[in-house]
Amino acid sequence: MGIEIEPPVKLRRSVYSESRRILEEGPLRRFLREWKPILPRKKLFEGEKTAIYPPTDKVLESMREAKKREWLAKGYPEGLVEKALLLADRWVSEMAEAFAPPGRMDIRQEIIKASYPKALEVAEKWLKAMSE
Repeated sequence: MGIEIEPPVKLRRSVYSESRRILEEGPLRRFLREWKPILPRKKLFEGEKTAIYPPTDKVLESMREAKKREWLAKGYPEGLVEKALLLADRWVSEMAEAFAPPGRMDIRQEIIKASYPKALEVAEKWLKAMSE
């Protein structure tokens, strides 16, 4: 009868430490750190903000106020109406920036005047969808 000695148990690394090691020094991490896209892209959530050009024409301002009164009369919440009007202002501003050369505010103002009724239609569709 002798003393039986079991072979030593090899301790396995935890899954957490193994995945952490791969993320810190693995080939995927190195590739993502060194990779540069061929075409430059804007960051998804960060970047330059689009300037909002609210209507400066009296006709457009009266159209905006009339829509606001109409939507409030239909029973939409005031906060939602304000967001819909902000949507219309942003929509028309981005259209103006897309189709006018930089620095040409006169052309942007003309685009805003021409497309503001459509912007209010888009905002109204959004308002209906959000209130359902």
